Amino acid sequence: MPIDFELGGVYLPPIAQALLLALPIYLLLDWILRRIGVLRFVWHEALFEGALYACVCATLILVMGA
Repeated sequence: MPIDFELGGVYLPPIAQALLLALPIYLLLDWILRRIGVLRFVWHEALFEGALYACVCATLILVMGA
């Protein structure tokens, strides 16, 4: 089970850790998808990016719980 992490006197619960850790992973995936050209085929770009971030967060939460 994940534990709270202290950062400058502020305790971060596991969900906040996953959200912060997901940000650079999401940015890297977004950059790769833009370079490949996948986002040209997406109907609503902002909706797709939000869903991608949610998927990255959910994956990290599942990995952290194992």
